[in-house]
Amino acid sequence: MSKRTFYVVQPYEAGKRGAIRAGAPMEARTREDAERIAKRLSLIKLGAIAFSKDVDPDSDDADEPVLIASFGQVPEGVLEA
Repeated sequence: MSKRTFYVVQPYEAGKRGAIRAGAPMEARTREDAERIAKRLSLIKLGAIAFSKDVDPDSDDADEPVLIASFGQVPEGVLEA
């Protein structure tokens, strides 16, 4: 059982009545790429976060996500369960 680390960028867009809604998430190759992409997306979207998640591909067991960076407007407690 070896875990694999996934790096994800989640952009946020303006929704109806001032709500913040999640856009389409995208996978990045490295931690640095995820942070760079999130920063760039925050220039054209309301905001974006970069996070990592360790997953065991054999059992689909996953650790809690770890925030790498947050830019712009994002929902409060976005990575809290």
